[in-house]
Amino acid sequence: MTFNIRTEKQIRPEDTATQKEYVAYCKKVHHYSPAVQKLLTLSEDYIPDAERAYKNGRNAVWCAANNYQPPLLYSLGVIPVSYTEMGRYSQREELLIAEDYYQFPAETCSMVKCTVAQWHKRINTGTINRILGSASSCEPFNLAWEVMGEQGYDIFNNEVIYRGPTVDGERLEQLIGFMVEQMLDVALWLTGRRKIDESKLRYEIVRKNRLLCKLKRVLELRTARPFYMKSLAVILTLNVGLNNYFGQPEEYEAAIDELISELEDTPVRETDQKDVIPLVWAGGTGQEFGVYEAIDQAGGAILGLRSGPFRLYREDVPPLESLARWVYGNSVAGAGVYARNVLAAEVSRLKARGVILYGYIGCSFASVDREMWRRFFHGQDLPCLNLEGSFQTGLPTGQVLTRVKAFVEMLAA
Repeated sequence: MTFNIRTEKQIRPEDTATQKEYVAYCKKVHHYSPAVQKLLTLSEDYIPDAERAYKNGRNAVWCAANNYQPPLLYSLGVIPVSYTEMGRYSQREELLIAEDYYQFPAETCSMVKCTVAQWHKRINTGTINRILGSASSCEPFNLAWEVMGEQGYDIFNNEVIYRGPTVDGERLEQLIGFMVEQMLDVALWLTGRRKIDESKLRYEIVRKNRLLCKLKRVLELRTARPFYMKSLAVILTLNVGLNNYFGQPEEYEAAIDELISELEDTPVRETDQKDVIPLVWAGGTGQEFGVYEAIDQAGGAILGLRSGPFRLYREDVPPLESLARWVYGNSVAGAGVYARNVLAAEVSRLKARGVILYGYIGCSFASVDREMWRRFFHGQDLPCLNLEGSFQTGLPTGQVLTRVKAFVEMLAA
């Protein structure tokens, strides 16, 4: 299979305002990869398809659509619909809805404001009206769920899911039991029954483990073929799709199988190994897709992620316990040290030359972790770029693009 991703006519990030345009461009660049094009289409259609399915009688719920939620919800016959994916539909006017109508302070996290505005625009439209929150997300989101509850949305908020860095033994077992009870409460809220079908949940856990292994294989193959997938396709496939399968589990897995076959059939090029600047992405899904294009154009390649497929779910314990143990044993357990350890392992595995720390303007919750990670890696003489971007659709600022390009070019030098 032949491809020439780096000589494709390049788009100017400063001229492209919407994610839709970036995804269309990304599909065109990946003309040689039907698998990547299918994954990008699944990403594009995720929310519209889920809302259409809801109107046709399927059960669906707005949620973070990561962590324990997708396996549990799919086993209950519920589509997990990621509210964080609504940022790509938002413009400046959405921020004003949150600030002017709901009186959110201007300095509030742009992710929260955009999400609230999108839910506001859906009031009384017959679309998904349930929101599954989590008290451990952040205080602005806790406020957002309360506000949306007053507007008629059906809200369920999990209690805090947090494991301190020294918690183990009996205290950890208490947390496991607490988490199991929380998941049963979610089942009651969604289905009217405080129980789960263990065989269905076990099926979802096995599916998730299978996909985790397949995505590990994709990452392994990409280390030798770093330019086969552009950064945007990588982020959407792993940061989003691996969590919730874009609401289409069978189609997502089929596309991953096809991607593995494509990568295995693609010859390794020595020039790519020589030219690549391996990077680790430490953050959420940046909605300013131009940041990814700037990385690609400067010769960087995102080969590792904080949210990559690292830990499998246990299949030797009851399925609800398996979900709980995975939550408290992974990088999302609460304390920033868990994610930092994952990042450090990725840096070591890839011999990465730099780490990009990305967060949203106004998100003080994540900015503390990013600063701790930056200091840690600087102590190991590893360059880090700490970026803050806006959540809503729009042009990345010239300053952000300049910093990204300068950082990657510095690593090349």
